[in-house]
Amino acid sequence: MPRNQPAPSREALACVLDKALVYTVALLLLSIPLFILTTVSEYGYGKTIFALVGISLLSILWGATGWVKGTWKIHWPWITAPFLGFVVASLLSLLFAVNGRVVIQSLVLVVFFFQLSLVIANVVRERKDVQILLFALLLSGFLASLYGLLQYLGVLRGPFGGTGLPELISTLGNRNYLGGFLAYLLFPSVILVISPRWRWVRAVSIPMIAFCFGTALLVQQTAVVVSLAVAAIAWGVGWAIFRPVTPLRKNRLWILILLALLVITFLVEAPSGPLNSVVGLSADEQSWIGRIWEQQGGKARSWDWWVGWEMFVDSPVVGVGLGNYKLNFLFYKAQFLATPRGEAYTFYIARAAQAHNDYVQALAEVGILGMLAVLGFIVTLAVSLWIRLRQSKDEQARLELLFLACGIIPFLVHALVSFPAHLPASSLVFIAIIGIIFSRAYGHGTVWTRSLSGWPLRAAVSAIAVIGIVISSFAVSDLSANILMYEGVQQMQRGNDYAAEALLSKSLDADFAPRQTYYHLAMVELRLERFDDAWENLEMCMTRFLDEGVYLTYANLAAKRRELAKAQAAVDVLLAGRPLDVVEQQARYIEAVIATQEGDYGRAVQLLEALTQDHPNYETGFIALGDLYAAQGLWNSARRSLETALELVDNKLQSASEKLKAGSFITVADYGQIRAEIELQTQQRDIVIDRLNSLP
Repeated sequence: MPRNQPAPSREALACVLDKALVYTVALLLLSIPLFILTTVSEYGYGKTIFALVGISLLSILWGATGWVKGTWKIHWPWITAPFLGFVVASLLSLLFAVNGRVVIQSLVLVVFFFQLSLVIANVVRERKDVQILLFALLLSGFLASLYGLLQYLGVLRGPFGGTGLPELISTLGNRNYLGGFLAYLLFPSVILVISPRWRWVRAVSIPMIAFCFGTALLVQQTAVVVSLAVAAIAWGVGWAIFRPVTPLRKNRLWILILLALLVITFLVEAPSGPLNSVVGLSADEQSWIGRIWEQQGGKARSWDWWVGWEMFVDSPVVGVGLGNYKLNFLFYKAQFLATPRGEAYTFYIARAAQAHNDYVQALAEVGILGMLAVLGFIVTLAVSLWIRLRQSKDEQARLELLFLACGIIPFLVHALVSFPAHLPASSLVFIAIIGIIFSRAYGHGTVWTRSLSGWPLRAAVSAIAVIGIVISSFAVSDLSANILMYEGVQQMQRGNDYAAEALLSKSLDADFAPRQTYYHLAMVELRLERFDDAWENLEMCMTRFLDEGVYLTYANLAAKRRELAKAQAAVDVLLAGRPLDVVEQQARYIEAVIATQEGDYGRAVQLLEALTQDHPNYETGFIALGDLYAAQGLWNSARRSLETALELVDNKLQSASEKLKAGSFITVADYGQIRAEIELQTQQRDIVIDRLNSLP
């Protein structure tokens, strides 16, 4: 036997491992969209941790297969080059990032998902492997759709315990996420109808595809329908160019059955959907495009885009940091509203964690360099796909490549108004399809091949194993931190402050890049009157998690500590952002407190008088105004203000008590808010009575 040729036993083991790799990938594709943990802050977070651990184990298994063979042949798709460019751009974005750890965390996710695509491109060798992976994805989509439908009907509980669209979140956490996931999956799934030898696969796949199509319509997301329509047009153009006629003719019966079932499904959805909408919109004075734009939150999305644009203008070359959009949003929101364009936005702009446009967000976070890498990735992908289609002499392969391409197009279209690249299940479909396209099942072009053997092979496999174990350890630790934070918040809402403090402190210790945990811990410490500890945690929070509640708490405590410049800066950001009334009144109150601390009592009185006039139900403003009147010897004015405050406090106490006595179902969060309101108003009542009794 030649020296370099593997022994029969090793060759048999390698063959088994190759098949095991395919089925392991299939299991991962099936399970990630369905995986949910109810004890974490968000569905996608649990999926992300599960994916990191799964991809780590899969990569180690892939490397072990090469070790057993003695030679590890790795196929690198051409898209690897622009992807590495994006990695470099992401590292450069650290220069202006508010939080560097968020950049590293986000980059690890990007690298690992690309790694999964690379694994798929290498382990898929036959069209049978393609069918196994697509069937796993389709089955996952079908089960997620079924779960969503049962929530819609009220058979299974949704987030609010009722029926209808608000209940439909499935295992994805949002009906828009579910609709996008299904849209990217539908066209590639047709391969299961035109390709397998086994009739049972076709017979099972057809109703599952129709069911997923029906759910995609049921979620009533215009962007999902538009992305599918664009993909259908693209498929028609592709078919006209490459003319894979024979496979369609050969499978015409199955295709006709599928089309018939899709038409029936569409008609079932039509009474309240697309056809009637078109008729109704055409009779409206507003253009149908404008009406869809408004109904689907177009103007709401556009503010996120303009805020992202302000970030880009501030740091055009390298951006504000990968994953840092959410940390910069409120500051740049205020900056945007100060522009002439921002003046047209007369309604409240909520804080957004994502820009609702992945291209805008990439431009904001990684600048021109990162955006060039993204565009390079898309162009390289399109060119590679075109070359593979042109080089293939097999009509069946060309037809399948067209269907796979039409899974990528909806993702790219949907990314114009949503953020599928930031969702683990949506990204999973995208990178799985890319991996399949570049696999040996569809040729050997548009890839670079490198072989490792000897010590380079052992070093590479060992490095992958170490990195995988380290990243998985961090991921599991972060997951435990998130669970501890979730439990700590629940304890805080129940009023168990010491238990909450212990849990939140443990969460901080276990988390690689803790964010809102700092805020929750600071809130507990404020209730325990540990003001110095709360201040330290709020200072940490200001570079890790920023929403209006954080700014308010920070400004309030800063004013009490006489850190007046920091307090005023936080108030300025809040007021410039045109917040909701409840936030505005508190920010304006803190501004009056700052004026009082500075000794400018006249300005403080003016601010409070304007505040109580604009918000006549804000009892805290009346209490402060009464104190200032009393300090100036205006006893009658002081008494009127304090009596008004007492009446408001009593009304709010009565309202909160009635909510608790109503006996209706309330969540732990609602209970915590009501209980906190009762505690606050009780304290306010004692203060007001004491002030009134002290008046002459």
